[in-house]
Amino acid sequence: MIKAIIFDMDGVIVDSEPCALENRLAYCQVGIEADDRKLAGLLGRNMADVWRIIAPSKDALQLQAGYVAYKQAHPIPYAKIVMPGARATLQWLKQHDIKTAIASASDLTFIEKMCTETGLRQYFDQLLSGADFTRTKPAPDVYLAALQVLDVAAEEAIAVEDSTLGIAAAKAAGLYTLAVPLRDPRFTQNQQAADQRIKKLTDIMGIVGDKNAYNQ
Repeated sequence: MIKAIIFDMDGVIVDSEPCALENRLAYCQVGIEADDRKLAGLLGRNMADVWRIIAPSKDALQLQAGYVAYKQAHPIPYAKIVMPGARATLQWLKQHDIKTAIASASDLTFIEKMCTETGLRQYFDQLLSGADFTRTKPAPDVYLAALQVLDVAAEEAIAVEDSTLGIAAAKAAGLYTLAVPLRDPRFTQNQQAADQRIKKLTDIMGIVGDKNAYNQ
């Protein structure tokens, strides 16, 4: 019996990865050597980790603070980039008493901002940021915490991810994991570890319906 769905945010609920990539490229002009290919390859990581990887000689916390300020000054238009089928899927899950959460590498400030601007907050029971944990994706910590606050066992939940790191985190937490398509050709991710690849978010309705054996 499936009792909960745990979603990644960027690239799953909203098509924010292209906007985020452009922000990162622009911010890196302050003196960090990085191109779109290098940054796109780090999809799914919290940005505090990204700075440690691409600029090991610089202060990662200072870079992250500057990047957060840059993002606030150059906001992602979340309301305009909600993934097709996201709202309908979340409404269906709520109607069927399926708990939902976001477990994202993004900072909680931006998760909340996305939920507010898109009007989707009402559909999520819990919001969790990997930035609040010592270990971020691909470690399972944020997913394990999501299971705890939702009060469900791993076998009673499904994760929805797009990145290699996110899929690894969900699988390490013991979750049946769905992978959504990558919409931007600049992003290439190995999704083979996912239990199932779906073509669109609305496919979740059929998957939950089949597993719970009730009419859709």
